[in-house]
Amino acid sequence: MTLFYEIEQSCINSKIKIVMLCCFVALVTSAFFSTVQYVAAESLLPPTEAPIVVKIDKDRYNRGDIMIISGEVKSVVAGMPLTIQILDPDNNLVHIEQVSVAMDGRFSLSVKVDGPVWSIPGQYSLVAQYGFKHVSAIVNFEFEQADVPAAGVFNVKDLSSGQNFDLNYTISGGQVKSMVIDPQDISLVVQIDSATSGMVHLQVPRLLLDAKKPSNADESFLVLVDDNEMTSFHEEASDYGYRYLDIPIVNGDSKIEIIGTSVIPEFENISSLVFVLAVGLVTVFTLMSGKKTSLKLLNL
Repeated sequence: MTLFYEIEQSCINSKIKIVMLCCFVALVTSAFFSTVQYVAAESLLPPTEAPIVVKIDKDRYNRGDIMIISGEVKSVVAGMPLTIQILDPDNNLVHIEQVSVAMDGRFSLSVKVDGPVWSIPGQYSLVAQYGFKHVSAIVNFEFEQADVPAAGVFNVKDLSSGQNFDLNYTISGGQVKSMVIDPQDISLVVQIDSATSGMVHLQVPRLLLDAKKPSNADESFLVLVDDNEMTSFHEEASDYGYRYLDIPIVNGDSKIEIIGTSVIPEFENISSLVFVLAVGLVTVFTLMSGKKTSLKLLNL
């Protein structure tokens, strides 16, 4: 009887263990398939778009380069500007600017890589922030310390009229060999000798060369480098007397041509005008002298 009882208890314990093992296997299997289903369902979800996207035209810049920044904001708030910050390798602020965002979310601006705060070569960070800190994007780039630009003044002479103007300039990556006005093409031709990538900054007197619309508002110059149109040049805020141009150059460039709509008047035209005025004055003086002589004769 005792032996039978022990055998029965042993069978019951074995059944319990089997049931527990089956439950454990079922639990593990269920958890596994639940995880697989969750991962599969998650992979089917559409990717989440970044709230803001920013990009730059190059990943490496030298002093004097023009950085072209563009991007897109996903959710536009009317009237809210975008803030652009540029930090050096030590997280010092070297540039900050606010730019308007179009209603379709797009934005763009250009920044000149120049100034005393751009002093440390290495990896820089550009941070674009739209209102809130979480609505931001970062892009990194390398800044290479280039040669300090050489400044100078070039005496520009128009061969057809003989007039002279002093034109201030700075150049990095090369040197200026000559400058001359071409009145036939309404252009300023600058001959250079470039050894590396750099920048030519020109302070063009309006009396020497200008570009105007029919409404007399400023028009953009047409700039050619080695006879190829240059679209990446930058014009700073001009004033009453001068137009300020920044023109990027690369190794091997030899000629810059800046085409406007008006050049200095020729001396021969001015001489003709002076001659006409002089003849008119002599004629008037002669007539007045003749009248005075006639009056004197009548009095006699």
